[in-house]
Amino acid sequence: MKTVYILGHVNPDTDSICSAIAYSHYKSAVSKNNRYIPVRLGVPNNETKFVLDYFKEPTPIMLENIYTQLSDIPFDEPVNVKMKTPLSDVWNLMSKSSIKTVNVVDEKNLFLGLVTLGDIAKASLEMGDTFSDVQIPLKNIVKTLSGELLFACNMSFNGRVVVAGMESETLKRHLDRKTLVIVGDRKEIQIQALQSKIHTLVIADGAAVSDEISLLAREKKVNLITVPYDLYSTVKRIARSVPVEYIARTDKVVTFALHEELDDIKDSLLKHKYRHFPILHNKVPVGMLSRRHLLTATGKNVILVDHNEKTQSIEGLEQAQILEIIDHHRIGSIETFQPIVFINRPVGCTATIIYSLYKDSGVELPSSIAGLMCAAILSDTLVFKSPTCSSEDMEAAEELADLANIDIDSFSRSMFEAGTSLRGKTAEEIFFTDYKSFNVADFKIGVSQVFFYNTQRDFDKKSLLDFMQEYKTRGGYDMLLLMLTDIINEGSEFLFVGNREELISRAFDIEIHGESFYLPHVISRKKQVIPQLIESIKRS
Repeated sequence: MKTVYILGHVNPDTDSICSAIAYSHYKSAVSKNNRYIPVRLGVPNNETKFVLDYFKEPTPIMLENIYTQLSDIPFDEPVNVKMKTPLSDVWNLMSKSSIKTVNVVDEKNLFLGLVTLGDIAKASLEMGDTFSDVQIPLKNIVKTLSGELLFACNMSFNGRVVVAGMESETLKRHLDRKTLVIVGDRKEIQIQALQSKIHTLVIADGAAVSDEISLLAREKKVNLITVPYDLYSTVKRIARSVPVEYIARTDKVVTFALHEELDDIKDSLLKHKYRHFPILHNKVPVGMLSRRHLLTATGKNVILVDHNEKTQSIEGLEQAQILEIIDHHRIGSIETFQPIVFINRPVGCTATIIYSLYKDSGVELPSSIAGLMCAAILSDTLVFKSPTCSSEDMEAAEELADLANIDIDSFSRSMFEAGTSLRGKTAEEIFFTDYKSFNVADFKIGVSQVFFYNTQRDFDKKSLLDFMQEYKTRGGYDMLLLMLTDIINEGSEFLFVGNREELISRAFDIEIHGESFYLPHVISRKKQVIPQLIESIKRS
């Protein structure tokens, strides 16, 4: 099951957030194979907060970017072994699974280091008959040698391995409490070793163990093991009982966190020529990464609602897989890797399109989701006053209002009153209440819109113009405009910064004096402002 994020534009308005929620619910109903999550790209405005609170819907989670992370790509499953695991087990695991790198973890599965097939091969060649620097669990020795433990009293071995293939007097000089002796069926040597109180006696070739030897081992407190291998094979295998922790690489091991972005780790992948790199989550290995995985990285899956231009979308969108676009604006600059579902219709609100999908498919519509979509339509169409409003918007809003059990007039009045208050907001917060950026040819323009439901305007024009001038310079814009739209009187005052007054004059057939102008009956940025500006720019 893959995760699909459904998102509206930056500086989200009511349609952007409510349509993301509504479409997420719709997609979850018609497609059970994916997990659909509505997200937002900014702080909801007061109007949207009112709507979410009214219908008791949680605010979508915030996404700051959509860059591809390690969690988005199909990396290999990790193979983890505990630090006391014998090298023989690790070798067998690698041989059976064709894996050449495994992670070494502690008892809580926290990453300690890693070991490769080459590390084990090297260790097998370099290990001699002395294991004074390691502690080998007795169970490792028994398991590696396929042995049978007849008596145990010392549960780990730390010392020297001696093969009893010499004369008794010579052998005597090598026997002490830290010696593991490997012997065949020579009973006199077995007794001599036990009498010397060695650490462990290993009887090879599956030789029978007499009662006398068993009793003596208990008396002298010597571990007693019988194994099926001959002397040579036993000696060769015993080094493989060493715990993997003693050969694991623990210093300067390059690891990556599951949340890291691919762009941030590419240099490390190229710099270090390892085959595999551990991927950790809370210090627990969850995957293995190789350079070949970068070739198959496809990024996060997203569906865009209420916009289709890169400048209005989330940072890192170029790395994502766009699956669908549902919108009612002009078609902009976004490119996709493959054919997608793209629904773009000339209606006043994205929620109107989404509601038609609910109706066509017969998906049950909860009253709260109906309320969200109705609020989005009322907001985007200014209660049907906007020139973008269509008969389809009006019909959808009325049907949704019935489903949500709300009165359009009283609800919209409360919604706009909640949303148009600017008291206590900074110039920056006011400007970004509902802001969109556009690129036309080589011209970069930004247009913000603020609505008023009554005559009270709690802001200072000079502060707004000062901020707009600073932001224009910082963002490299040719022009910035702020629409101060009066919902009741159906007109907009425009504040603007930039030195291209002739473009505005040509777009709206007016003369510009100073840093503001008023356009009666202009309340729609999408239909009455942006197209005119684009046409004026193209004619310049």
